[in-house]
Amino acid sequence: MFYTKPGKDHILIIKGKAEKTCLPRQFAVCVWNLHKCKGPGWKEEFARHCQKSDLFLSQEIMFRPEEENSFCSAGLEWTSAVSFFSFLRKAPIGIATGCRAPALRADYRANVFEPFVQTPKMTLSTLYPTERGLLLVVNLHAINFRGLKPFNLHMAAAAELLRGFDGPALVAGDFNVWSKKRLNAMRQTAQALQLNEISFEPDNRSRFFGKKLDFIFTRGLKLLHAEAFPSSASDHNPLTALLEVQ
Repeated sequence: MFYTKPGKDHILIIKGKAEKTCLPRQFAVCVWNLHKCKGPGWKEEFARHCQKSDLFLSQEIMFRPEEENSFCSAGLEWTSAVSFFSFLRKAPIGIATGCRAPALRADYRANVFEPFVQTPKMTLSTLYPTERGLLLVVNLHAINFRGLKPFNLHMAAAAELLRGFDGPALVAGDFNVWSKKRLNAMRQTAQALQLNEISFEPDNRSRFFGKKLDFIFTRGLKLLHAEAFPSSASDHNPLTALLEVQ
């Protein structure tokens, strides 16, 4: 096996320090799969997006010791759900949500696994204070190299993290919807949870088999602007949106 999985007590980790006590009513969000932080120029582009963002949802993020300052100096508190540790350097890899306000609570689900390597695909929820109440954020990196049944199980895990919370919510990440059946399953889950899908202009989202992979869904939030940028720093392009709590 090329990776090691964390023990239960080492899945949720926190890095960095939030510079504010709560999110403003209008806030900027960035969603970006960082491809294990190995693309050319990723650090500089990541820093630029961090400067402009109040909330940052990342997938395939790697916390290497020598790059700790890139995350901890951004004015964001990072809550990460670790999927596995790199084999040689033991660096945690998973999904992470950064916010200028501290998380009031965090939870995760890891109920589906990629074949062969058996690494879990993570879903992370974090609850944040805003000037207009609480905001629930769900960050996910959907199962990829499996059939529709595991994908549906992953969508159900995301839905479970949202149940019982009726306030404003944001669900985003790399959904790996490279087939029509996956796309329909994702949208059916969003509809059942009363989530609205954000449209981007311009829309430079990354595609696989012609299908867009990354999405942002919201509830109780007004969309002011959204766009997706082309990037050579990862195999995914970053998404950004300006939102307002209703």
